[in-house]
Amino acid sequence: MKDYDTLNDNEKRNMLASVANLYYNAEMTQNQIAERFFTSRSKISRMLKEARRLGIVEIKIKEPWERDTDIEQQFMEEFLLRDVRVIPTKETTGTLVLQKLGEVAAYYLDNLLDEHTILGMSWGNTMYHTVKAVKTSKNIPITVVPIMGAANVRKPERDSLDLSKELAAAYGGSYYYIYAPLFVNSVEVRKSLEEEPNIKQCLDLARHADIILTSVGSIEYKSWKDYLSTTDMKNLEKKGAVGHIGGHFYDQDGNEVKTPFVGKMIGLGIQDIKKTKNVICVAGLEMKAEAILGAIRGGYIKTLITDESAAKKILLLNKES
Repeated sequence: MKDYDTLNDNEKRNMLASVANLYYNAEMTQNQIAERFFTSRSKISRMLKEARRLGIVEIKIKEPWERDTDIEQQFMEEFLLRDVRVIPTKETTGTLVLQKLGEVAAYYLDNLLDEHTILGMSWGNTMYHTVKAVKTSKNIPITVVPIMGAANVRKPERDSLDLSKELAAAYGGSYYYIYAPLFVNSVEVRKSLEEEPNIKQCLDLARHADIILTSVGSIEYKSWKDYLSTTDMKNLEKKGAVGHIGGHFYDQDGNEVKTPFVGKMIGLGIQDIKKTKNVICVAGLEMKAEAILGAIRGGYIKTLITDESAAKKILLLNKES
């Protein structure tokens, strides 16, 4: 093996194939292969990487559902996203579509998480279905933290606090609570609360998250009607708002729509979200297409997991505008 670097290209490829065959087919460990070839384990590791780089070894992971790879490729080319999953859905109800997206997102997320991961958690129905779909054999000390205060939702299990706890528990990790409501009475109260040690620590952690797991809301969905008056909603529509992420509204081009109540919200700012390394957005259904497109254009999301009908509508809207 010490003469490997002196071999010609054909001889090297034969050697790499032999090493790869022992590792992948004979299921020998890298140490065992190293002993057989009188070399180091690190050398074998480098050879296996080279075998993959040269196409001698091709690894194909068959995910447990269909994917529309043609549409995925269109998204990657048009929007320069980090990653995309588009799932053909035959489900007949919105709830079933969200459940399927949750399964896909949980599987996708499981392949990203390691013991050093800090994950920021949003809230809502899609996030609920994602967390409920988590089935993992990993036991790693991830850290999960909400990206906003406690929402006044009718079903507490869909709030970011409960979801953070449940997701962390699935991996044997730790979680944090923001002991404050999503909205307070004034900007002064918000500033004061955000200096409280617990809240400050949580928000600082969320700002340094490796991943934020979120969905986007649509003005059409009116998912914030419990917080905002009819007048507020109409004003948002007049200003061109099409969706929101992390409590922040934006228009069809992704520009933030300023609102008086955002200054009273305890949570990450929209620029904090935008700066995060990987914001995974799980969102589907045609009625959310405009909101998803606005979030993509604004650069608020890096990875998108959606369904085929929403994806086609997004591409059509993008072409029309």
